[in-house]
Amino acid sequence: MVKYIYYTGRGSKKNGKHSVKEFLDIMNKNFNIQCSEFLSESDSDYKPCRDYTKTNNSKKYKKLLKQCNKYKKNTKKRKCNLDEYINFSGAEQK
Repeated sequence: MVKYIYYTGRGSKKNGKHSVKEFLDIMNKNFNIQCSEFLSESDSDYKPCRDYTKTNNSKKYKKLLKQCNKYKKNTKKRKCNLDEYINFSGAEQK
């Protein structure tokens, strides 16, 4: 289990050492929307978003594009979890 998260960005303590709860509070207060937008932009993890640019079959392309856009729309509405905030912010866990 992660004991501390080291983060020195906006809203952080001077020493940069935060508990998980403190870190999540800072992230939810300052970066909730930006993190969810970041996730929707990093769509290479979602197969339809990755594959629609590789296909040249117009029917399949439209289907994959529609699935990808639906995924992006839903991703923007959710909150990030601890690992996603760490990835988004560049923080370190120890």
